[in-house]
Amino acid sequence: MDGLFVTAGELAEYLDCRVMGDRQKKIYGIALMNDSNDDMLTYVSKDKIGCINNIKAGVILVKATIGLPFDRTYIVAVSEPYEILAKTINFLVSKGLYCVENDNKPLIAESANISDGAVIENGAVIGDNCFIGANTVIGQNTVIESNVRIGSCCSIGTENFEYCRKKQGWSKIPVVGGVHICSNVIIGGNVVVERGTIGTTVIGANTQIENLVQVGHECKIGENCHIVACTALAGWCEIGNNVDIYGQCAVSNNIKIGDNAVLLARAGVDKNIKENTVVWGTPAQEYRKEMRFQAFLRKLFEKSIKKDVK
Repeated sequence: MDGLFVTAGELAEYLDCRVMGDRQKKIYGIALMNDSNDDMLTYVSKDKIGCINNIKAGVILVKATIGLPFDRTYIVAVSEPYEILAKTINFLVSKGLYCVENDNKPLIAESANISDGAVIENGAVIGDNCFIGANTVIGQNTVIESNVRIGSCCSIGTENFEYCRKKQGWSKIPVVGGVHICSNVIIGGNVVVERGTIGTTVIGANTQIENLVQVGHECKIGENCHIVACTALAGWCEIGNNVDIYGQCAVSNNIKIGDNAVLLARAGVDKNIKENTVVWGTPAQEYRKEMRFQAFLRKLFEKSIKKDVK
């Protein structure tokens, strides 16, 4: 692979870490576990060590070393890898692998309709027959395919809110990722879609997102989804295809929602939801079971009232 790179040994020396494996292993970039390949670096927290055999990254930043397969190169940290992610990204930026500020002029198709007051930042790409509403900002490293309609006062590809808590306070993690909006997506007004930190926030084809929705960094939203107003999706969520999410739902980070699932209004989702499942409540539960539970509680309450009256 051509292009700029650093070696595992160079990065380990900068991070004050040791290397297990090939110190000369070339690193061309950083990626999330599931998006990595042999040319990339990724990081794995201690609770994900069991997934390493399924990770394709050539170099892995870890803390624990017990049980690691020996066919990889590891940079072994004394703290959790996430805690030194900011330092890692800053090193890759300093070596020219990434640019925090994109200097490339935006590419806008002639058939795109950009409203007055909209801002298209450097590095953005807007495809054919797109409409961008008034006062909307399309951030750098945002790719918008054809026939996408985005309402007014949106922030697409905004700087995300990923911080790491440390003893001395919070540390902001530099953002080098982007956003990819596939074709025929409709986005309402006042919607925020955050840039990925090291990956890409994706909105699948034919998905509809209503007003006042927050899409966190590195979210992956599938095709033909319908997301209603005031919904908040935290970072790293994976939403399957044909998912309906109704108003005021909240989905925690790293949650997976299966295909054809339905999240009824005000569902608070803190665990993975299987495909073809309808959930409701906080924490979200399977809808029919929750209705039976609520009916049971109501009967107990009514019985207690009758006893009190007697």
